Amino acid sequence: MKDSCALRQAARGIAALGMLLALSVAGPAKALMVGGAGGPAFQVDPIYFTAFGQFGLSSAGSGGPNYAVTAPQTFLSISTTASPGVDLLLGQTLLEPVYQHPQDPANSQNPNTNGGVPTTPTKPVPFVADSSWVVQNLTGRTLDDLVLLFTRIIDDPGYPAVDVALDDNVYDVLQYTNASNVTRYYGAIALGDLAPGASVNFGVRYIVSGSLPIMNGKYQMPRFGLAGIESPHVVPEPGTALLLALGLAAIARRGRV
Repeated sequence: MKDSCALRQAARGIAALGMLLALSVAGPAKALMVGGAGGPAFQVDPIYFTAFGQFGLSSAGSGGPNYAVTAPQTFLSISTTASPGVDLLLGQTLLEPVYQHPQDPANSQNPNTNGGVPTTPTKPVPFVADSSWVVQNLTGRTLDDLVLLFTRIIDDPGYPAVDVALDDNVYDVLQYTNASNVTRYYGAIALGDLAPGASVNFGVRYIVSGSLPIMNGKYQMPRFGLAGIESPHVVPEPGTALLLALGLAAIARRGRV
């Protein structure tokens, strides 16, 4: 009798979980469609940085943070030049033509953006481009569960104060609480374990709402503030958390039957 009661309770719990998971998987509609003006179109879910040059994203994104860490925390340094004290060596290549380029639509995959007339990128019609990155481990030891963090946009002298977003479809989000108990959200890309001297390739997406400057005849991407971190705490997805909670509740109910 007790087993039969427990089975019925478990079945009800599984049914409820199925409904909640369906809602979780469906999620909110993606925020923005880009492209489709003579070229490919796809959806992006922009999370903008709080402000130009300031640390942190404006939110944790529609799905909440994927990782969480609290100070004190060791961060790995990253640079495009190998030098003493640099933990990670970075290489970057912009993939051209870019997807959407309102300032120069003819040199994009969507040349009919804004009717083909050059205009300033905006949040409804931003600049969107992908790039190929490679990171090499210079620490001399194996890095466990390496995660690359995108902390801010660097306010280089002369670079205009443009709004920059990360695509929540491409990046994860890390919640960082510092020693002053201030919480910020950073973009994150998991790179896995990395042996000494080993490299890993991955993609990065730029979403820019503002005019990009031209230098030596080329549009200049905004520079990200970057850092590496090992083995951050993984925040369970909503469906996983629900499954765990319902499982524990079922066990507790069975003990009371």
